[in-house]
Amino acid sequence: MNGLMELRERLKNFYEDYDFVIRPVFRFVLALISLIALNNQIGYLEVLNQVFVVLILAVICAILPINGLVLICSVVIVAHSMALSVETGAFAIILYLLMVLLYFRFVPKDALAIILIPVAFVFHVDAAVPVALGLIRGPVSTVSMIFGLISWSYVQSLPADIAPLVNSDESSLLDVIQAMPRALFTTKMLLLLIVSVIVLLIVAMIRKLASSHSWEMSIAVGSILYVGLKIVGSLLLGVDIDILAEIFGTALSVGICLIIEFFNFCADYTRTEYLEFEDDHNYYNVRVTPKRTTEYMESLDRDATEDMSQIPSDDSRFMESEQQNEVSRKFEGINLQSKLEESLKTLNTNQSGKENGTGDTTTRIYRRSGSVSHRWDDLETGDDDEDRNTSGDTRVISPGRKNLK
Repeated sequence: MNGLMELRERLKNFYEDYDFVIRPVFRFVLALISLIALNNQIGYLEVLNQVFVVLILAVICAILPINGLVLICSVVIVAHSMALSVETGAFAIILYLLMVLLYFRFVPKDALAIILIPVAFVFHVDAAVPVALGLIRGPVSTVSMIFGLISWSYVQSLPADIAPLVNSDESSLLDVIQAMPRALFTTKMLLLLIVSVIVLLIVAMIRKLASSHSWEMSIAVGSILYVGLKIVGSLLLGVDIDILAEIFGTALSVGICLIIEFFNFCADYTRTEYLEFEDDHNYYNVRVTPKRTTEYMESLDRDATEDMSQIPSDDSRFMESEQQNEVSRKFEGINLQSKLEESLKTLNTNQSGKENGTGDTTTRIYRRSGSVSHRWDDLETGDDDEDRNTSGDTRVISPGRKNLK
């Protein structure tokens, strides 16, 4: 785990140091992949299929923010649709104009999600789309997910369903206009939209629960629910899907979501603490869960090492037991109670002798001044006691002299 923590911290530090280079390069690569995929899928306009034009558009996307890539891809799709026919171009203008306006109105920060949705479907990891958006963004990303799914459905239906009608001599303009909405909103597409929205909302709800491992629970529940609803819905609605491919793609999606969780929310639930406090108006219940960072893991290792160093080893325990046995052998056979009684009698005798004036009247007093100790002996015979006690806090009462300060 420490190695993974160090790798994550190194990647974060590398990104923070070179983000001014990484971001443009990332946008350039993402734009290049998206434009090439669109040209291969719907390459009706020959000008946009040229490599030089694709590179220029990718460089422009690298300079612009990520939302610029959304606009350029929308313009490319509309241009290819217009090259196919005027009616498909008009339909694409209305569709993408509506989606772009609503997108910038509600979810302008989900541009990366809209761009990566077609990539997820190409690699059959479409379950990662609603689960990841539910983890990172929340219910508001439902709008961007719907736009991405509709755009992907339009790009797929354009060469498969709409282009044959446009190129057919038997179909009329009315047939093409009626076929475009039907090709866009098929039964399979409606099932995918419903399942994705349900999974995203449930994942976002579970992630907000005040319980341990809420992110892992939301990933597991969302992935199982996604593949389960798709299989049940396909059986009820008669939609053909590959069940094995769906299960395998969902497993890959779980791995992708766990990687996202590791980089965005890596918590140590074993160290969770619950705090309760109050003020004049409210009661507060707070759950504190530490993040797994390199410094945090190193502090845990240091604490464990210190705890182990405080535990005596077997050799030290053996030596302590041997010392205790040796001390017990020394006092073996000695009546400690009788020795104690004799000591008490001697102490009482000395005390009574002092009270009768027959005891030793020599008083020895130590006065500490700073870090030096001074000893005065036989104060009853001294004549300069007053001078000696002028600098200190010791008050001397000697049996030989009544008032000695």
